[in-house]
Amino acid sequence: MKSYPQNNNYKPGTWKGVKSNDSLKRTAAFTCPKCGNACSLINHTIHSDGKVSPSLVCPHDCDFHEFIKLEGWQEGDNNGI
Repeated sequence: MKSYPQNNNYKPGTWKGVKSNDSLKRTAAFTCPKCGNACSLINHTIHSDGKVSPSLVCPHDCDFHEFIKLEGWQEGDNNGI
């Protein structure tokens, strides 16, 4: 499992905290380290320690597929939102 840092500028290989459309769930956007496109983690579970499940498959034309951990994710924090 690889850890990825937070960055609010969508740099490849980083994540940014976001609110879901219904504003009831905090989630994150992850920018793929291979293709550089952002994707939402809305359909994933982000555990209190930052581990994401299930594994992340880049939804773009890319072969990125990993179990990831969001460095600095804190339950109850806004995480850059």
